[in-house]
Amino acid sequence: MSNLRFSLSIFFVCMFLVTTAQNRPAEVFLKDGTVLKGLGKLTASNQVRFRTSRKSEKQLFSFADVDTLKVFYDNEPTIYVSVKVKDRKETMVLEVSQAGKNVVLYTLESQGYMVSPMGAGGMPMGGSFYSISNSYVRKTDEEEAAHLGSNQLFTKNFKKAAANYFNDCPQLVQKITSKELKKRDLGEIIKFYNESCD
Repeated sequence: MSNLRFSLSIFFVCMFLVTTAQNRPAEVFLKDGTVLKGLGKLTASNQVRFRTSRKSEKQLFSFADVDTLKVFYDNEPTIYVSVKVKDRKETMVLEVSQAGKNVVLYTLESQGYMVSPMGAGGMPMGGSFYSISNSYVRKTDEEEAAHLGSNQLFTKNFKKAAANYFNDCPQLVQKITSKELKKRDLGEIIKFYNESCD
């Protein structure tokens, strides 16, 4: 019975998160120049779910028609844009994490729940939430963003990828190769490149 309670608890938590996420203040900037203000969210299928008020009819927009989505979880908006990424045929919808005059940092968060193997009676023995964050960078004179890695244990060599990407700034490359700045310092790396690398 405890497994059933556990599964139901997870279900209700997920439903609560889904319903509250739809009620966030949002601004949708369409590619035709129209700006919509109301409540919205980005769905798992990269569509924008929007309504002008809680009681108004829901609208769905493809990101092919959307230039920018701003969702206000706090005072500052979370900004989503469609970005071309190297070695991918289709554009990706990414969150703008840090913008600057020389380079922009984007992230893609994937969250979910992993169920443990089945126990006696065919019920799951438990599970755990997971969150994977992938980082992408694009210099302001580039058309495509480059993937720099993720927070997963087994991922591409960040030091090599970052040193290669920022090779036009020897001071920054030295900080990366000497491990003065590591993957966890990506925000500092972006800040240094924007402020000190011209």
